[in-house]
Amino acid sequence: MNSLPPVARTAYYCCLLRATDAEGPNPLCGDRQAALFLDPGMRNELAPLLRFRGPSESNVARHRLVDDLAREAITARPGQRFFLIGAGFDTRAFRLPGGQWWEFDDPGLLAVKELRLPADQAPNRLARVGVDFAREGLAAHLAPLAGDDEAMVILEGVSMYLPDEALTATAAAVRRALPRATLVCDLMTGTFNRRFGGGIRRELGCLGARFAPRAAHPRLAIEAAGFRVRHWTSIVNRAREAGRLRIPAWLLATLLRELRDGYAVWVFEPNPEGP
Repeated sequence: MNSLPPVARTAYYCCLLRATDAEGPNPLCGDRQAALFLDPGMRNELAPLLRFRGPSESNVARHRLVDDLAREAITARPGQRFFLIGAGFDTRAFRLPGGQWWEFDDPGLLAVKELRLPADQAPNRLARVGVDFAREGLAAHLAPLAGDDEAMVILEGVSMYLPDEALTATAAAVRRALPRATLVCDLMTGTFNRRFGGGIRRELGCLGARFAPRAAHPRLAIEAAGFRVRHWTSIVNRAREAGRLRIPAWLLATLLRELRDGYAVWVFEPNPEGP
């Protein structure tokens, strides 16, 4: 774990949340492969983070929302191409019933992943691409895979660590290589982070992961790359609907509207009038 960059280390945290969900009586995601990446030492080290119930349940609800979007795409197009940027320990290529999958992440993380869950064991086509995000851009890795199909690009659990210019650059690389792609990402406002994310933000900071400062809504950084919003779904409200968070709907719609709307899964499509 110590050899991985700080943001990659948070992948273990997300993995623990999905494993904990899968081991419970009523899983929301049911990611049973997540446990493959967690030894007892890792579980013990990260266990204190589970006390932050709101972020924990929201993380799992986020993953389920993206799962559902991917399933819908596969139903419409069984050969759908998926590109997971900052894939972490994502196991959708093993869990979902179709699609062609490409995972992009730190080479060290993907090496660990390959040992525990080899790509050639996936029931769907799966390729893993190591990217040193600190030294090289995404564009060079997407270029050989360029196409005009309606691919789906998933940026999950990543955007909060990227400053606006990096978020725009990532979206622009996607737009150039995959001009008809749908971009799916979770976006958190600066206000949400400040008001509701203090505890978990400090803990993740101890792992070396720092949230990027955010003055404006992060959707603007993606729209600047030539995308427009198709729709978005509240992550916290999805967790509430699943019975994971006991917050009255009326309270989310009034006094806690920022809690409802400030962290969501956003779906973007190419803007024909964009750059």
